[in-house]
Parts: sequence; C-alpha cells; structure tokens
Amino acid sequence: MCDLKSVDQGVLEILEKKEYAISDTQCLKTAIEMKVGFLLYPQVLATAVTVPVEMFQAADHVKNDQNTQFSAHFISNHTGPVTLTGGITLVATDAFETQSHFDWVFVPPMWGSPWHQLSQASEMHAWLANAYANGTKLIATGTGVGHLCSAGLLAGRVSTTHWYYLDRFQKRFPDVEFQKQHFITHQDGLYCAGSINAQTDLVLYFIERHWGEEALALVEQQFMHELKRSFTTPFYEPGGAMHNDELVSLAQSWMRTHLAEPISLKQLTEVVGQSERQFRRRFTSATGLAPLQYLTKIRMEYAQDLLRETNLSMAEVAFASGYTNNAYFSKAFKEHASVSPSDYRRIVRSKPFSG
Repeated sequence: MCDLKSVDQGVLEILEKKEYAISDTQCLKTAIEMKVGFLLYPQVLATAVTVPVEMFQAADHVKNDQNTQFSAHFISNHTGPVTLTGGITLVATDAFETQSHFDWVFVPPMWGSPWHQLSQASEMHAWLANAYANGTKLIATGTGVGHLCSAGLLAGRVSTTHWYYLDRFQKRFPDVEFQKQHFITHQDGLYCAGSINAQTDLVLYFIERHWGEEALALVEQQFMHELKRSFTTPFYEPGGAMHNDELVSLAQSWMRTHLAEPISLKQLTEVVGQSERQFRRRFTSATGLAPLQYLTKIRMEYAQDLLRETNLSMAEVAFASGYTNNAYFSKAFKEHASVSPSDYRRIVRSKPFSG
C-alpha cells in the first residue's frame, strides 16, 4: 500500500473501487478516433507538449488511415488559455470535470522545483486515477512523474524521472521502484520518461507500433536531425525485456551481444540449457515471437541504426548485422522496413530544408 503521506487522500477511494492493471496487449487501441490528451498546468515545459503533437500529426498524415484519426486534446482544470513556462500560452480544450475518455494522456515535466505544483494538484491527481481506471495509458516525463506518484498509481511499480530529482523522489515516494539506470520505464500501462529526449524516443516507439515503419521513417526524416533516438530497446519493464522470464531475457541479451555472428536455435538452447521444443515455446510465450524471428527483428533494428548514424557501406552494415549475403540482407530489410536499405538511408538522412 502507498505511503499515505505521499498520496492525495481524494485519490484513494478511486483506486480502491477500480481495477486499474490493464493488459499490455491493449496498449495501442485501434478506434475510429485516436484521442491523445496533454495536461496543461503552470511550469509545464511547452516542448514536451508541442513536439509529440507535431510528431503524431505527421505520422497520422503519412499513414492517412481512414479507420483511425488522431486528435490532440489539451486538458486542464478549466478550458481556455493556460500560460506555460516562458510565457507561452496554449488553449485547454477539455476540463477535468468533463470526464472525457482518452486513449493516451501525457503528463509533461515542470520547469524548476515541482513541489508546490505537486501539492496543489489534487484535482488533477484524482482525474488521472479515474482516467487510468477507465483504460487510459499514462505517459509522464521528468518531474511530471511526480503527479503519477502523488496519485498513487506508481506504488509498487517501476518508474524513473529526471536524474536531478531521482534521490528526492525516492525519499518522498518510497513505495515507487525508481530505476536509476533507465531513461524510460513501463509497467501496466504507465510509462515514465526521464527527460524530453527520452520522451521523444517513446513517441517514436508509439509511432512505429501504431502507424508502422513507413510512418516512423518519414517522421524521423523531418525530426531526427534535431531529436536523436539513442536506443532501439525502448523501455525497461519488470523482468528487464518486456516480460518476467529471466531465462528468455538471458537468451535475448546473448543474441544482442552476438549479432554479427551466425546464431542458430541449437546455440540458443545451449546458452539457456533447455531443449529446442521447451525453449521455443517459452520464448514465444514471453515475447510473442519465435526465437529466430526475434533475432531478425533486432538485427534489422541494428541495421537501421547503422544506416542512420554511420557511413558504413551496405556490405559493412549487412556484415555487422549478421548477414554475409548482401542480397539476402536487402531482401530481409525490405520485408521488415518496407523500403530497401539504400532508400531507408536516403529517407532518414535527407535534408528537406537545404538550399
């Protein structure tokens, strides 16, 4: 149970009445309208709101899916203008009292000390608890994580926040399992990012999951000269690799450290000490992919990083990713990314604003 000193009293009744551990398989709801909310309050850093809105809108425009329409909503304790950090004003379209449903809600970070804002936000905390109880996924960044902590949502769950406040958050919210070594965490539909850059990585992950690889590549083309995605494994979850099977995590870690080498299912079973049948069933249950399908996936992700970040030749990228046959590498890459390796490099490296 949460330390009652660190949780708004008005939230406890909501948490006790509602079932709020939502299945991860419901993470990205497909609906007629993809409603994404952004909380507005004093001290908010505007870039934590405007950048993801622009990235989501770009992805939605690229995909042009008639079955799903993205819409951004700005939520506060009242509708109308809200002045953020730096004197920037955004207009709240929804108020807490309306109780609208959203698929995702972003809780942005605050500039400066968060303590006063956290102590004055009981209405927001009750709203967040109710939204989460009704299936909304919550994404908090930096000191915005304090709002999820104050709402009692992160008690007994993993989290992270900006490094400057990690120790103080640990003392104030002792029931939260803060992960100092991770920039992004996730558990039960609650995502925490340590910084705006980490939030950008998470937004790219959402874009890939919901709008696909083509939309991701084109969004990267427009944004990634300024905003760098720093890792392909998007977040930490309990168990270390999106599940709680330590044996499978061991196999995943071994694959990542031997990507450039030939890897067979027999080798993997020797690493974990299980029969092929047992290992294949256990791995697929934990990850949703067969072992060699997962290996192809992480090899392709690594190849994408090399194409985006280095000047290695196609043959060198293929070899570093575990492929000795360039034609086979190109075929596998196109199946994964819907574009050839050379086209992918051209798309993510093009400079649309150059003269």
